[in-house]
Amino acid sequence: MSRWSNDLFGECIGIGVGTREVAVGQRVSRWKRSRNAASENNSRIVAMSHEQCYTENGVFDALRAAFEAEPDEAAPIENGRSRSHAAHIVLDDFWGNHAVLRGDFRALRAREIDEVAHAHFADTYGVDAQAICVRVCVQRGGRAAFASALPRTLVDGIRDVGASAGVDVRALKLCLPEMLNRSLDTTQQPDTMLLFAADALLQAVLIEAGRWAGYDAQRLFPHDARDPQRIAVLAEQAFEHCAERTAAKRETCALALHGIDIDPAPLEARFASVTVHASSASSVDNAARSLLEYAR
Repeated sequence: MSRWSNDLFGECIGIGVGTREVAVGQRVSRWKRSRNAASENNSRIVAMSHEQCYTENGVFDALRAAFEAEPDEAAPIENGRSRSHAAHIVLDDFWGNHAVLRGDFRALRAREIDEVAHAHFADTYGVDAQAICVRVCVQRGGRAAFASALPRTLVDGIRDVGASAGVDVRALKLCLPEMLNRSLDTTQQPDTMLLFAADALLQAVLIEAGRWAGYDAQRLFPHDARDPQRIAVLAEQAFEHCAERTAAKRETCALALHGIDIDPAPLEARFASVTVHASSASSVDNAARSLLEYAR
């Protein structure tokens, strides 16, 4: 295994955790990246073994390999102890679950909202509420919340691997909320379904009257991302699931597709309007590096 350079393994690193590989690179500001294009290529991919793809042990072993350093490349000593590196980690959404929770959250404290989210995921997926870690963002107005859940074993395992390598995991989150944050500015109509294609998932977030209304995920199989008709069928199914208990109509709903560049004609036959954002067209084929960009 080749060694990390001191320049790459700087004080703050970004990590993208996919289903088959891990990408690690120096974490720099958007302003700095715009001034130094070379930083975009200053990253490394560590593949998981075939047997460990899609497993937590595969993630842990890939991270250990990524953090491995020779003694002469160890972090410098400060005040008698090694300096820790900080890491911001973004995971493929395969590793967790999401939900849009609707209700009146205005009078609830943060702890109570977390309890609502824990209960939702525990009831929906039949897991112990203590076995998951949740993250919740309440929408302005307090009538909806976007919740994400990760297995506690995965969260604790990643932090333990980091600690063993002298890496302080300061941020650990799934990718969809980051993609959603960057995409909301592109939403022009009150009723819009945002569709995100990445690796093995096609994820949908429905916005009704300017508010989060529903979430759904559809499995992407090999070659699906290159089949416009298949994507249109999956998008229609996602809308039907998202629109349950809402007044949204597919024929009057706009669609914004992120992540792949395809012929929009089959989608246009099903939705009021279609916008394809192809700036991240390589994300399906280069999942770990795409995740790394959100970690940066």
